[in-house]
Amino acid sequence: MTIEKLKAYKIFKGETLLSLKLLKNQGYCNINYRLKTSQKSYLIRTFKRDETVNINREFEFKTQQKAYKKKLAAQPLFLNSDENFMVCEFLKGKHKKSICIQEIKQLGKMVKKLHSIKSDEKPYDFKKALMPYKKALNSQEARKSIHICQRELNSLNKHKKIWVTTHHDLNPRNILFHKKSIKFIDWEYAGVNDAFFDLATLCFEFGFNKKEEKVLLKSYQNKTNKKDIHKLHSYMVLYKHICKLWFMHLVSTSQN
Repeated sequence: MTIEKLKAYKIFKGETLLSLKLLKNQGYCNINYRLKTSQKSYLIRTFKRDETVNINREFEFKTQQKAYKKKLAAQPLFLNSDENFMVCEFLKGKHKKSICIQEIKQLGKMVKKLHSIKSDEKPYDFKKALMPYKKALNSQEARKSIHICQRELNSLNKHKKIWVTTHHDLNPRNILFHKKSIKFIDWEYAGVNDAFFDLATLCFEFGFNKKEEKVLLKSYQNKTNKKDIHKLHSYMVLYKHICKLWFMHLVSTSQN
């Protein structure tokens, strides 16, 4: 990506494009730049072609638009799927590896707002998602993770599903804290899933203890019980091993 290429699209009317710099923190599926103009800053995301993930950029853009209206995300301004890039407003903030009780409560309420976004997408199918890993990964570690995922999916069949629009990747790198606000970034995995998947992701990624897990659940749904905690823990185990398989597959395909 270059300034000259961006100028050709005439996205920034009345603004002089000053600089385009790679951001320090990069994702696995995008290359991120900060564009400074004579008036403000923008985030330029160029998409890597990665066969290990199933991403619908149009759905990502529309979902982020809806999230922006709920003050959950940066405003997406331009998408060109053919040229593989997106332009969003640039958000100030920092990522945190650990958070306080008040921030956990705030996160719970923010996720509740996120889950109120309407979507007609079909629910995420974990069993289908495991199929590429079964075919491509033959190591003992991979087979163990697949077995654990299948075990937890069977256990989760005992629980009622709460189908909502999920971010599906709420790790600390995708959460920005700025003053008293929290924003979610990188919406490429957004889809429909059980609400507890996003909650479990937060618990696992931030390493919440039992008290903090209950705080998150109560801030999200105003109650908690043993059945909900069991469901949350099952999703945490599932998330852990889905991530392990994803990384194994990523390494495997990059070596071929």
